[in-house]
Amino acid sequence: MQSNKCKQLVGACPNLYVVETVDSAKLARKLNAACAAVARTTPLNIMIQVNTSGEESKSGLTPLLSAAGAADAPLADVVRVVLTECPNLRLFGLMTIGRYGDTTADCFEALVASRDAIAPIVAEVSGVEEPLELSMGMSGDMELAVQLGSTSVRVGSAIFGAR
Repeated sequence: MQSNKCKQLVGACPNLYVVETVDSAKLARKLNAACAAVARTTPLNIMIQVNTSGEESKSGLTPLLSAAGAADAPLADVVRVVLTECPNLRLFGLMTIGRYGDTTADCFEALVASRDAIAPIVAEVSGVEEPLELSMGMSGDMELAVQLGSTSVRVGSAIFGAR
């Protein structure tokens, strides 16, 4: 999601439930401001995008594989910004897009580890100890993603066919 599209998106979609592609504090702040500008009555759910594949062509923050050093990581910084500076947003979970055609669990396991690594920060800042949702997997790897804990899978090509 581009930060210059936040106002347009939030204004045009009053029933928008979740934005899955928040990858920076700047974008979180812009979404928060857009929600305030349209006087949205419920917080907008957001998922922070994590680039678990390490591919330069994909957006997202670097994954955290353990809680060690998590406090100073960019992912933790964005989590803190959302929880402390963005009252119009609700941290709903983390999302990733794995490597195309990859049949290994590496990318999904990295997202699970990232969620586990930031859980203490979320609990400390917000007082909430519920696990965050995980959006990972697409039509081709949805079974593996669900086995590893995905609570949201993007299945467009399974429904609409290949592009």
